[in-house]
Amino acid sequence: MGEGPEAGAGETALRPLPDRPFHTSIAARATELAPLRVALRGWLAAMGVPELDADDLLVAIGEACANAIEHGYRFAGDERVTVCLALRAGRLEAQVRDTGGWVEPRTDPAATGRGRGRMLMATLMDEAVIVGGPHGTTVRLSKRIRG
Repeated sequence: MGEGPEAGAGETALRPLPDRPFHTSIAARATELAPLRVALRGWLAAMGVPELDADDLLVAIGEACANAIEHGYRFAGDERVTVCLALRAGRLEAQVRDTGGWVEPRTDPAATGRGRGRMLMATLMDEAVIVGGPHGTTVRLSKRIRG
């Protein structure tokens, strides 16, 4: 893909615009996570987000998406996960949403070795809020960027 002034019009349109939020909807399949990370990293770089903050956000969003795919849609076929990011006043705000069902964990995560995704999100972000209900789950992540 071209990046200089000679890049074609179609290629230019694919680059993230620094004044625009990131918004996408991916198929609820694990194979969609790597292309999502590439797109997110491009947007974060275009926004001037330091690499360490970008890495933290990529891990947290990856965990939120993986949870949506594994838990929210465990028996569904053609479902989607929506990912939105914005940079506001030096703070990255992200939202990951699925429309699958919410299941409250029945056992202590420490006993099962599960639940690390929630821990990672809480550790890497300044704020990580998970709101689940019968019509889906929304994960809200927030982090003040360095610099």
